[in-house]
Amino acid sequence: MDLIARAQAEVVKRHDFFVEWFTGRATEADLSVSLRAFAPDMVMIEPDSNTIGTEEIAAMITSARGKRPADFEIRVDLIAARQLGDDVALVVYDEHQVIDGQKSARRSSAVFSADPEAPEGVVWRQLQETWISA
Repeated sequence: MDLIARAQAEVVKRHDFFVEWFTGRATEADLSVSLRAFAPDMVMIEPDSNTIGTEEIAAMITSARGKRPADFEIRVDLIAARQLGDDVALVVYDEHQVIDGQKSARRSSAVFSADPEAPEGVVWRQLQETWISA
């Protein structure tokens, strides 16, 4: 599988994990695998422009276990992807969430680099999210 396909698969699989984790169905072992998908120096720029690193991201995910109702859902629509270098890819996607009937959406740009030890063979390096109309 090429770098772009691995990066796109990572986006989809990580969000599938988030649904399972946030609804309390995923295990601690699933969490350990999932956290391996984030580079140690990853940076995330949240929709409100707050910038956090890997430790904060891991803490946020870890503490969110079981905090969403059983019908919580995330749909990911892949928008664009391109290879930026030998081992670097950019994926743009829309993330649609439904929480207790309330819809929200964000457009994200994510930079990945190849890492054969990561679950999908790539790690998240930078993520920027922007609110969009649901």
